[in-house]
Amino acid sequence: MVFCCAASGLASLVISVATIVMQEPAGAQAAAAAPTAQAAEATAPAAATAAAPAAAKSGSAGEQPAAGARKVQPDPPGWVQFLPLAFIGIMFYMILLRPQQKEQRRRQETLGSLKKSDKVVTTGGIVGTIADLSQDGRFVTLKVDDSTRIRFLRSAIHGLLDDKAESSAG
Repeated sequence: MVFCCAASGLASLVISVATIVMQEPAGAQAAAAAPTAQAAEATAPAAATAAAPAAAKSGSAGEQPAAGARKVQPDPPGWVQFLPLAFIGIMFYMILLRPQQKEQRRRQETLGSLKKSDKVVTTGGIVGTIADLSQDGRFVTLKVDDSTRIRFLRSAIHGLLDDKAESSAG
């Protein structure tokens, strides 16, 4: 439950970052504002020539940008757009796939190490003691009661039964 909430929170964060990164760059807005600045300079040549000596006195070389113009920023590289997708992939692996692989590996080790007289529980919830293992290792015979023996596939064994859990339940 906690992982689902964390994953949805991270996904919304990644989506908001992706929308910010993929927005129209400021350079396009400055380019759109540049024609209006040029038009303003053409209509007021006296003001532009009067501003040039003031700019030279202030120590700035070149022309000053118009009041409404912004600095042109370069577009981000193309690989930046794939960062949110890569982040989602990494989080998917860390939250879902990695723990599932660890659990599957642990279960395979448990099934491989089964021996006679181990107390086990099946996937159906039947508790018993291993009475016999087949030659090929595919089948397990469980002793459920004094006179009851049931044959199961080895893959139907969920795991070993804890002695602590059995004593507290009974």
